[in-house]
Amino acid sequence: MNIIITESQYKYILLEESSNGIIKTLNGLKSFTSKVLKTSEKQIGFDLGFLITWGSTIGGFIGPISDFVKNESVNINDTDLFLILSGVILTYFSSNKQKLNKVLLAIKDRGLVNLFDKTLSKSENLEKVFLSFIDSLGITTHKLSNMIAYAFIIPIIPQLYEISLTNVSESEINELTKRLVSFGGITISGVVVRELIKKIINRFKS
Repeated sequence: MNIIITESQYKYILLEESSNGIIKTLNGLKSFTSKVLKTSEKQIGFDLGFLITWGSTIGGFIGPISDFVKNESVNINDTDLFLILSGVILTYFSSNKQKLNKVLLAIKDRGLVNLFDKTLSKSENLEKVFLSFIDSLGITTHKLSNMIAYAFIIPIIPQLYEISLTNVSESEINELTKRLVSFGGITISGVVVRELIKKIINRFKS
């Protein structure tokens, strides 16, 4: 038996699937960040748990960086990969020089300096491209820390594009924003998240 649904019901289903996909992505980012930090803690003997607060945001930034490292060194093991990523995380998300120096020393001891330097260069390129995108939306980011706070958006841009195809309403954007903010791991306010998502969706529509 064929089941006929209305256009509004179909739209609701698409939005719900996209929203669930976004939450799943953010949850994966948070778990990945936790795994990276916990593995590196064992190597350097320092607690990096304070960075978990930024879980989804950090994951949004280091996800593409992780892919780059694995492409540069196809045989790299998780221990070395996570050590390099921890160096990137501490460079961008922490002002604790002692912990960063500890990671850098471990990177040197494991002969990963050249790969780490390439990774930092790739991180700088990602930062510039992402900052340009954020600026193009009319969102001003005066400080690097402010720019980095938006990084959770990077891996969910495809889902936001899908949502833009449904002619999403203002109230539906508000509902999506509530779900994202309640998830945790995002360090900017709900008002800013809503404005950011709204501008990205409008960019896709245009």
